Order: sequence, then C-alpha cells, then structure tokens
Amino acid sequence: MNKTQATGASARSHLSDSYRGRRMKRYKMLVKEMLAGFVLISGLAWFTRKVLWRDRVAVLLYHDPDPDTLDRHLTYLRKLCEFVPLTDVSAPGRGRPRVAITLDDGHAGNAKLLPVFIKHNVRPTIFLCSRIVGRARSHWWLHPGSLRVGHERLKRMTNDERLAALAAQGYQQDGDDRPTGLSIEAMQAMREHIDFQAHTRFHPILTHCSNAESEAEIRDSRHEIAALLQQPCEHFAYPNGNYGEREVEFVRAAGFKTARTCDIGWNDQHTDPYRLRTIIIDDAASTLRFAAQLSGIALFLRYLREGGGWRGKFPQF
Repeated sequence: MNKTQATGASARSHLSDSYRGRRMKRYKMLVKEMLAGFVLISGLAWFTRKVLWRDRVAVLLYHDPDPDTLDRHLTYLRKLCEFVPLTDVSAPGRGRPRVAITLDDGHAGNAKLLPVFIKHNVRPTIFLCSRIVGRARSHWWLHPGSLRVGHERLKRMTNDERLAALAAQGYQQDGDDRPTGLSIEAMQAMREHIDFQAHTRFHPILTHCSNAESEAEIRDSRHEIAALLQQPCEHFAYPNGNYGEREVEFVRAAGFKTARTCDIGWNDQHTDPYRLRTIIIDDAASTLRFAAQLSGIALFLRYLREGGGWRGKFPQF
C-alpha cells in the first residue's frame, strides 16, 4: 500500500468511526427518551411528586444550559409548582410543591439566561468560583489538558497530584487562560435578578484537599464573592458534590447559612441546612426527559449503581 492509499484508508476509517459514534449517540438518546416516557406513563413521576415532593422544595441543579432549553423547562415547571429563591428553602409550605433554581460554576453562558429568568419571574442562585469568574481564567475541566488526562481520573487524585498533572498539560489554576467564567460586566448586569453565592475559589475536590486547602477554599471564597459583588455571601455549594464532616464544619465556621450538596431529595424546615438536597438536571434535556428527571429516579439508580446507597447520597470517592 502506497502513501496515498494509506492516507485514504485512514480517512475512511476515521469517517467510519465518526459515523458509528453518531449512531451510538443517537441510540443512547433514544433509550433515554424511552425510559423517560416509561417513568411518566407508569405513574412513578406522579407518585414522587405527590408523596415525596408534596409541599417541599426541590432544588434543581444546572450548569450551562442554553436559553431555549431552560425556557422550555421553566414553562413546564410553572404548571407543577411555585418558584422560590434558595433563601426560602426551609420556609413552611403552603400545600403545593416548590422549586428553587441553582446553577454551578458561573459559566460565561449563564449571562444569556437572564431574559429567561426575568420572563418567568424566577430568582435563581448561581454558585461562583471566586478566583475564576471576572478574570481571564478557565475552569480546570474545560481546559484541553483535562480532557487529555481524563476528568474522572483527575477528580480521584489528591489536589497536589491533580494540579501537577494539569500543569504538565499547560494549565495553571492561578494564571491567565481562555476565560470561561462570567465577566464582571455580566455579573453587574445580572445582580438585580440573581443571587450570586460561593462555590470555592478554584473548584477543587474538597475531600482530596489538605485541611488548610479545604478550609481556605471555603472560607476565602465567601469573602471574595462578597467583595467582588459588594453584597452578602451566605450560601455555599460543594464542588462536584464531594463533602464530608470536615467540609461541613468548615462551611459552618466560615459563616455560611446553608450548603447545597448533590444528594438526591427534597427539602423542608427539617432538612440540615448544611446538607441541602438537590436534583441534578441535564442541561440539554428534552421536555420529556426533564419531566422524568424531576422524579429523581434515574439519578437515584445511577447513585445506587455507583455505591451511593439507598438514601440517595452522592457517591463519594
């Protein structure tokens, strides 16, 4: 085989792999849609809403949804429940399900969501990484080096090991890079309609940090968000859902009033304010899948499979 033939064969192989990848993606999406349909038709979604959600607060977790998808989701939610801010998560109910919208990380794309929140009269909470937003910096998992090493592999390393592995790929967490977070201008334009709260400084896996690192990431993020936006910072979200008793104590000692986990469930006045439960929503979910995800069933099964147990706990490393 000459060089031209080899190049042609390589190109055909690449196209074939790409085609198979697209087919597999479509197949997986079809399966997800079918399972979502089953959750709704079977009455499981109705059951969780009536028995588990009732007049409690479902705290939904997004990351970087597009405006059209979020608009569809909120339009659907208006038929089911009342929108409340995260600050009302422990307020007594009035007999109807309630929902609070949260977004993690402070992605630059969140700025495009403001008209959607205003349209639906929703006041969401966006948890910010205080040393990434407002700067020419990248969230570490959005850097090409993280993809090369593997996001999940990096999450399982100690903090020093993770930073060393990323540095070998050209990433410095405290250095200039491609900005992926909200700009100062965007946050100033949004602050009248959105609560900005803390999500650590650099989004490490707190349980893989030393005592000093974990405490500083939690404590300093509160002061930095308050200084950046000139408003109180009283709520926290554990990065990647990883936390333990140590992190809970650091959050309490830092002066935060609440902390949101990635544990599945609904909240009321009896919920531990430093272990608020949530339901993670796929940023790109169709309306059908979104309706099914509100039940928490698929997430519960995933957590159970990964060792989270029967109480809906986020699987810790």
